[in-house]
Amino acid sequence: MNKELQTEGLKKYKNGGRIEVYKTVDRTVNDFDKKFDSCNYFAKQGKKTVMTPKVHHKDPAYKEIYSSLIGTKYEGKCPDFKVEDDFYEHEGFDVSKNTNPTRTFSNMISRGISQSNRIVIDDNNIGRVWAQRNIYNRVKNGQDINEVWILENSGTLTRIF
Repeated sequence: MNKELQTEGLKKYKNGGRIEVYKTVDRTVNDFDKKFDSCNYFAKQGKKTVMTPKVHHKDPAYKEIYSSLIGTKYEGKCPDFKVEDDFYEHEGFDVSKNTNPTRTFSNMISRGISQSNRIVIDDNNIGRVWAQRNIYNRVKNGQDINEVWILENSGTLTRIF
């Protein structure tokens, strides 16, 4: 089997939840642990999660890994992980450059929705009410957003949309 298509289990729960990762996922990137924490949150709830690799859209492995994106506006994109049948994108920020939390939040959402309509963003201490209003306004203006989660510093996720 092609190495790009091989996965390995990272964690398994008695309720059936599990975390798998494609062997070609770069585990040295700064946000690997945050993506793992996001997957772990869903796996604890009994869901199957898979951390996905970056693959060129012309590579035959792309068709296998991201088949459900083909024919959608996300074709050619490589979201960070999958929960059951849904792809999610994680977006973080540089703590040293978080001088304007509202701009940081907006940038994370904008980058995230270019990859998936389900987004996990790092907590940048933005007010939750302001964040929800920002997302509702984006949806009202036609942006496709299904879910937004905030990855807390404790490793848990809080759904805000």
